[in-house]
Amino acid sequence: MISVRSAISRSILGGRHNPNSGAAFLQANVPFSPSSLSSDRTSADTETKVVSTSVRQFSSPAYRRHMMKKNDMESIHHVRGNKPAIGAYQNGIQTPTLQVARDMGRSFSEMENEPLQVIAEMGNHHARCEVLRRHIMAVDDIEYLKACKTLGKIATKNREGMALVVLPYQVMIGTALVAGLGSIPMVFDISLAKWFNEHFVTMEVPMPSDLDTMLETGAWTWNWMEPLTGTLSFTILTLQLVRNNFLNLGIKPFTERILAQRTQNLVKQFPRYNQRLLENFVETDKFMK
Repeated sequence: MISVRSAISRSILGGRHNPNSGAAFLQANVPFSPSSLSSDRTSADTETKVVSTSVRQFSSPAYRRHMMKKNDMESIHHVRGNKPAIGAYQNGIQTPTLQVARDMGRSFSEMENEPLQVIAEMGNHHARCEVLRRHIMAVDDIEYLKACKTLGKIATKNREGMALVVLPYQVMIGTALVAGLGSIPMVFDISLAKWFNEHFVTMEVPMPSDLDTMLETGAWTWNWMEPLTGTLSFTILTLQLVRNNFLNLGIKPFTERILAQRTQNLVKQFPRYNQRLLENFVETDKFMK
């Protein structure tokens, strides 16, 4: 005889080719009493099987986690209940309902701790700020707005002396732009090439018929531009190789040393807060905003 649970599941499924997750969940978790297979079974045996079926289904880890989460949410005030979700009730791509859209958060402050920590570990600075803000609330036993003020003090302390930190980067960027863009007229402009040759190179100037076009001028100026640009390119390549080997050996390059120093400054200034959270905050805080 077909059990009541199997009959309900098959009626919900409505066919072998239309899977339904809700029916599968119903069949696996709802404790229906097993049907009697024989009239000779005693009432004691039937009662034992009913109890064992209920215990097996209601003691599953998934059901226990569901009930624990439900009880926790009911015991805490100002916490949302079961959030609406996009269910796959039909074939094809499902669209969210108005209730789902209204329930979507608009800030990291509306997220729960677990997904917030996952996003923070992925390197999102705003999520790391929110994690540090909640850590401040727990350590200082203060409300959210007061924790925001403390986080503002940490951010201000972290940006002290930032002008000196970014100065080497700015000099490098300016030098690279001037050298890169300036090399074009240095190679192809005849007037600039003659001036540079007269003051710095003193190479013999070709006949005017050999400098009629920009390419002919470039063929002449390349005699002194090629050693310069080639040497600079090779120097940059070797510096990149050195930096990569520094990282392989665990030696911190310039940027990592700056981040480590700023982290230590925050730890000394705010010793009661977790060092790893402060380090994560410093790591993603931009040098220039």
